[in-house]
Amino acid sequence: MEEIRELPDILPGIEVTHGRALWVLAELGFRGEASESTFREYIKSLRKLGIPFEPGEIGLARRGLAVYSYCHLMELALTLCLRVYHAVPDALLAEIVRYRERLCHHYRYAYAHRRTGRGAPVILRVNVGEAIEARGIFLDLRIRFSGGKLESFGPPAALSPAQALAVFAERDVASRALLPLNASLLAERVVSAALRAPVIRRGPRVVSVNV
Repeated sequence: MEEIRELPDILPGIEVTHGRALWVLAELGFRGEASESTFREYIKSLRKLGIPFEPGEIGLARRGLAVYSYCHLMELALTLCLRVYHAVPDALLAEIVRYRERLCHHYRYAYAHRRTGRGAPVILRVNVGEAIEARGIFLDLRIRFSGGKLESFGPPAALSPAQALAVFAERDVASRALLPLNASLLAERVVSAALRAPVIRRGPRVVSVNV
C-alpha cells in the first residue's frame, strides 16, 4: 500500500495533469496487472463517457491538456472502485455524472470530517478485549441490481461511522450491490498520492478546469 503522508487539515488545492493523474491512480492500485497502455486507454474511454469531464469540456473538443482537480481524481477513484470484471456498467457511469455536483460536495465533506465532527471515530466492542474502530465519512451510493440490471442508484448520502455500521447490519444487505465505502480513507489516499505525484512534462499547453 502507498505511503500516507502527513496531510494538511484543510483540503489543499490540487491540480495535476493527465500523466500525473494516471500516476496517482496507479499508485492507489487501480491499474492492477494491466499494462500502462491498457490502463491509459481505459481511462481515455471513461473520458469519452463523461468521467471525470463532460464530453467536449476539455481534452476532446478543445486543444490543450486537462488539469485534474481533487474532485476529478475522486470521481475517477470512485468509478474504479465500482469496476466489475475490469469495467463499470454504463448505467452506473451515467448516474455518477448525474449526481456529480452532490458527489463532489461529499468528497470535500469526507476530507474535512475524516477524523473529527461527524467522522470522529466510534468503537464497537464485540468481545472482552476486542473492539472494532471506524472513523471518517462513508459514502452510500444506494446501488441495487436485479437480474444484472441497475434497479436504483442514489441519491448518494454521506454517513457517519455509526450510520455506516447500521447499514452493514441491515437484514436486506444481500440485495445491495455495494455497501457504503469509506470516502474519507479514499480521500486521504488520493490527496497523499496527488501531493507526491512526480512532474511529467509532455503534451501541449495546460488548460485548467476547476470543480
